[in-house]
Amino acid sequence: MSDALRVGSAEKAREIAVEAAKSMWRYTIPCSFCEVGYDENNRSWHVKIDCFEDRLRFKIDAVTGNVSAFRREKAPEKE
Repeated sequence: MSDALRVGSAEKAREIAVEAAKSMWRYTIPCSFCEVGYDENNRSWHVKIDCFEDRLRFKIDAVTGNVSAFRREKAPEKE
């Protein structure tokens, strides 16, 4: 049986990612800073956000919409 996905599109995943990033960084970032990719095996969206010197990674459960596995790290230097 197939469950309905609460987060069924990359656009919706980006909206959630912007809100999650706002809670971590305390300012709003544009959706264009968010890279999202769907993992069909885990039924989740993997998110990477590069903003200035910081990078934020986490995943969004596609069925429930819950955000988890936050990792904050330094973004690699651009040449």
